[in-house]
Amino acid sequence: MPISEAALPTDLLQSLERHADGWIARWRGYTLESAFQPVLSITHQRIVGYEALLRAADLKGNNVGPADLFARIPPADATPLDLLARCLHMANFADQHIETGWLFLNTLPRMADGQFTDRKLIEALCEHFGLPLERIVIEVLEQRAVDERASFMESRPAYGSRPFLLALDDFGAGFSNFDRVWRYRPDIVKLDRSLVKRATDQQTPADFLPNLVSILHHAGTMVLAEGVETEQEMMLLMQADVDLVQGFCFGQPLGSIRQASDGAPALMQSMWQHFASFVREADQREQVNVGALTSAMLDGAMLLAHGGPLAEVAHALFERTNALRVFATDAHGVQHAPSIPNPLGAAPRPLAPLFPDDHCNWSRRDYFRSAIAAPGRVSVKGPHYSITDGRLCFTASIAIEAPGGMTVLCADFPFRSASDPAPPAA
Repeated sequence: MPISEAALPTDLLQSLERHADGWIARWRGYTLESAFQPVLSITHQRIVGYEALLRAADLKGNNVGPADLFARIPPADATPLDLLARCLHMANFADQHIETGWLFLNTLPRMADGQFTDRKLIEALCEHFGLPLERIVIEVLEQRAVDERASFMESRPAYGSRPFLLALDDFGAGFSNFDRVWRYRPDIVKLDRSLVKRATDQQTPADFLPNLVSILHHAGTMVLAEGVETEQEMMLLMQADVDLVQGFCFGQPLGSIRQASDGAPALMQSMWQHFASFVREADQREQVNVGALTSAMLDGAMLLAHGGPLAEVAHALFERTNALRVFATDAHGVQHAPSIPNPLGAAPRPLAPLFPDDHCNWSRRDYFRSAIAAPGRVSVKGPHYSITDGRLCFTASIAIEAPGGMTVLCADFPFRSASDPAPPAA
């Protein structure tokens, strides 16, 4: 089917050459090829798309990465090369007769003359290669926000209600930030490999990735983690409720889509089998000994109710539990006296302007609200960020009637990340 000259440059298809293994393109002395990597849905346990990746070689046969290739060429050549790459990928994708799944196509956010990806060009390519528009995902690469903003604002009316999907690539790397999410309103946000790797870092708070994914979900987008290489990374991504994944964990990008996808669905099902064990182990590491803690808190509350000093309550809790600190609030959540730290515990990270921690109002915290809602019952909430020492912790609380009125006894306990070594067996 011929492509209208009004829709596409006349020499576009002339740059493509048919070889035994598919289509290649010749451009400015470079040989361009396509490689494909599967994208899997964790929930559906199957492949739902394929990212098309550009492979280039110079006249000497040396491989040139896509980023390096675009960096070498004059800015005016970026648009023709970007369009040729998408045309090449569509040709190879259509040639392999993949009946289902999205095709992810990379594109630059800033084109010549300030133009973003032209919707008519995409429609013309899809028409020529017989690909439904709803199977196309235009993946916008990360670029300096100061350059990207003007380009996007100029091109936004051309998109309107787009029939294809839009993805933001490299989120969390370089200049990527939430401003891109608010401006582009993408269907998919791709977490950069650096974020995936950081999720397994023991210095990274355990709830960082789940909270980030939750924010992106509330912004109305699916979350795709790219660069997944290990089972441990996959477990943490599944725990964080990431929607889609891709990476070497499921195979190398190849020119043959079927070869690149071989074994990926079985690997995903295997991941689900391992995930059940991972969750059980994580729960064991993170859980507080609620039985012993509840007993100690009830005894402490009884002591307070009979006029015992908070220091005596704290001493008893420190002897029976691994509490970090003990404090009390009134019925309005106000802490009138400083917290009592465990003398055997590690020194808290100094947050000097936040000390002393008296006259604080904790009425917004779940542990306070839960205690007030059910006096006489011990509540355990967390993990949450402690602004006392800048660490994650659990907090146990119980509301009781004391000589000075309703009092909420609180104790913070250390939180163990799932990536921390398991505690020794008792």
